[in-house]
Amino acid sequence: MSFTEGVIPKFSGVEVRDQSGRLIATGTATTDPNDKKQLVVPIQGSLPPGTYNVDWDAVSGDTHRVQGRYSFSVGR
Repeated sequence: MSFTEGVIPKFSGVEVRDQSGRLIATGTATTDPNDKKQLVVPIQGSLPPGTYNVDWDAVSGDTHRVQGRYSFSVGR
């Protein structure tokens, strides 16, 4: 995920859920070592085709918290 400011991964993260609401396992949130504006949260394993919802929150370097939601789909 890309932000306009650097983020603090220790206080940031995501929840990914499939279309039935089941939580998808993710790894620990980190930032890209070359760009602290990029939050990286790895998915554990592969995702089967379907629609997924992502709820995210992030804390910027100046300690402001932001949050949001988006969806994406995986095709066959």
